[in-house]
Amino acid sequence: MLASRQALAAVQRRAIASMGVRRMATVTDSPLDKKVRQNNQETGNFINYKKMSENLSIVRNRLNRPLTYAEKILYSHLDDPHGQEIERGVSYLKLRPDRVACQDATAQMAILQFMSAGMPSVANPTTVHCDHLIEAQIGGPKDLARAQDINKEVYDFLATSCAKYNIGFWRPGSGIIHQILLENYAFPGGLLIGTDSHTPNAGGLGMCAIGVGGADAVDVMANLPWELKAPKVLGVKLTGQLSGWATPKDIILKVAGILTVKGGTGSIVEYHGPGVESISCTGMATITNMGAEIGATTSLFPFNDRMYDYLAATKRSEIGDFSRVYAKELREDQGAEYDQLIEINLSELEPHINGPFTPDLATPLSKFSEAVKTNNWPEELKVGLIGSCTNSSYEDMSRAASIARDALDHGLKAKALFTVTPGSEQIRATIERDGQLETLEEFGGMVLANACGPCIGQWDRKDVPKGTANSIISSYNRNFTGRNDANPATHSFVASPDLVVAMTIGGSLHFNPLTDKLKDKDGNEFLLSPPTGAGLPNGGYDPGQDTYQAPPSKRDAVSVAVSPTSDRLQLLQPFAAWDGKDATDLPILIKCQGKTTTDHISMAGPWLKYRGHLDNISNNMLIGATNADNGEANKIRNFTTGEYDAVPATARDYKKKGIPWVVIGDWNYGEGSSREHAALEPRHLGGLAIITRSFARIHETNLKKQGMLPLTFIDPADYDKIQPFDKVDLLCTELAVGKPMTLKVHPKDGETYDIKLAHTFNEPQIQWFHNGSALNTMAKKNAA
Repeated sequence: MLASRQALAAVQRRAIASMGVRRMATVTDSPLDKKVRQNNQETGNFINYKKMSENLSIVRNRLNRPLTYAEKILYSHLDDPHGQEIERGVSYLKLRPDRVACQDATAQMAILQFMSAGMPSVANPTTVHCDHLIEAQIGGPKDLARAQDINKEVYDFLATSCAKYNIGFWRPGSGIIHQILLENYAFPGGLLIGTDSHTPNAGGLGMCAIGVGGADAVDVMANLPWELKAPKVLGVKLTGQLSGWATPKDIILKVAGILTVKGGTGSIVEYHGPGVESISCTGMATITNMGAEIGATTSLFPFNDRMYDYLAATKRSEIGDFSRVYAKELREDQGAEYDQLIEINLSELEPHINGPFTPDLATPLSKFSEAVKTNNWPEELKVGLIGSCTNSSYEDMSRAASIARDALDHGLKAKALFTVTPGSEQIRATIERDGQLETLEEFGGMVLANACGPCIGQWDRKDVPKGTANSIISSYNRNFTGRNDANPATHSFVASPDLVVAMTIGGSLHFNPLTDKLKDKDGNEFLLSPPTGAGLPNGGYDPGQDTYQAPPSKRDAVSVAVSPTSDRLQLLQPFAAWDGKDATDLPILIKCQGKTTTDHISMAGPWLKYRGHLDNISNNMLIGATNADNGEANKIRNFTTGEYDAVPATARDYKKKGIPWVVIGDWNYGEGSSREHAALEPRHLGGLAIITRSFARIHETNLKKQGMLPLTFIDPADYDKIQPFDKVDLLCTELAVGKPMTLKVHPKDGETYDIKLAHTFNEPQIQWFHNGSALNTMAKKNAA
């Protein structure tokens, strides 16, 4: 079916071309004919601005209106620019991304799925980055060595499978995926998908970079078009200029406060306006990175001289020059309209601190001390943490070091524990050469490995017992309950690296470096000076150790082994197809109350080691979700026995007895990480549907890909009517594009009643459900 549609589309394109209207380029052909490599690592992959320009010309003539920058990138990557239906917020776009990137925790499952497709090589440029499996304990080198030992089986699998299937491999210690992508692979106007929710980091270099689940990545690796519901475009106009203690991080912290964790869902956030010109490229990346916390599809900035400077500093001047040729299309058209517009005057922007427990609880610094008192948050600051994929640039580390040097010059060091996570080996080596690392260590900092570490829960924290209320502050992006240290009583706050360093000096959440004086070693009072730091290193970047493994030219002899007795890796078995019937008398496995993120559904931290073994990692399914029945986590009633047990154990018991089940969820279910394990696990353990008030975008797609039914209450108040011990019938035979489905609810005590459910399935996605998964559908078509 897919092949026939593509063949028809190709015939249509040739027919239109023969009529003389195929090419109406907006820029002259000759400059765009130049062959410019996408990066310095790959010799055969080029930036195709010419093709993008041609596609964009076709769409311009069809729509006849000014376009936003986000639209330009998406429409220039359409599989069929002539025939594609285009309506923001409605149409499903079929796109051809330039690249795929996977981090090591999600790459395992993505590659296992790709292997089952039976192809000899990925069809599109792909890289894998080892950053998630390194636990922070005692410091970078020893933590890295320990991780290489513990994770040897997984790293060997990734190294050999990457070599086998023509995938670039960044070894442990190279750095965090998003920093590596910014330094090496991002380019203005490109389209990238990555199996991590903070992939939008590359939007700081003008790229449309979108976080996806592994199944979406597999589609692109296998040369299928990638499908995305046409996003709305939310504009953020920046005026004025940052100064003093205000940083790019404060822009996104304020935006998060305005839009909340679900305010960007279904939208691309597009920054524009004169204020953009004063922000460094890496500062823009900080903003687009944390756009994931407002549910945005992605965020991006228009191409400008700050991006050109960064491309030059990272030895990609040729890309910068090429982007200048295509610059007219690397920004919004004059008169482009946004679905929503926010304006922020950077000259008036105050530093913010967001949290605890959610990244959208935004408090201006001037009001933060009072908020601490009002909410009875733990006042003593236990740990300050800087770095991560959000804030580990040369500029970030330079400004942080300037504050630390100011304190040291007054005889002060960090009062709280203090950690530093370089975002990449290149950043680590450069700040070691230029002295910032030495300053931060002298200040009291423990330098961790070039990896995600505490940001994703890879932190063997020893200073506070589990269950003890305490406060930490980081320059990270996400601060859900228990995320950093697996302690649900930890109050985690998010701020700029500047504020994190300053507050570790004060040792208290009440400390405001703009107004509060400190006492130096002689007892004299002083104010910390506003931070300073260069956006780019004057001496250029030091690449440090070479951690990249290019795929070999001859790959036939490379073998990829997965032991049948491994507890880390497991070959996948296809999920069963739908039986064609309505599902009746289904139990509600759990009715989730309140925030249910992917961390609640499939925890990270110590569970990361099982990301390549579906059955083992399913033992963490929904163990963090709050049960509406009793207000407790991981304690639900098994209706067949009447006993309370863990969520995974109950689901396994139902599966063993042949009983499918559903989950009831609250608002924005599945927000957070892109991890598809949060969809794979309920499918593996016998789930049929997840029924919620609303979904986060990536998780909804992941559920569809695995053959599950993500459904929403047409009336959100129906969530309150359903009780945890009710039984339900789900009329699966009603599944059709644009049509509601019926849920018959059989209360434990009372009359049966109907609830209407909505869904966003299109026709190809319905086939995923019918066939049991998107992967099954792909295999079925390949076999036809």
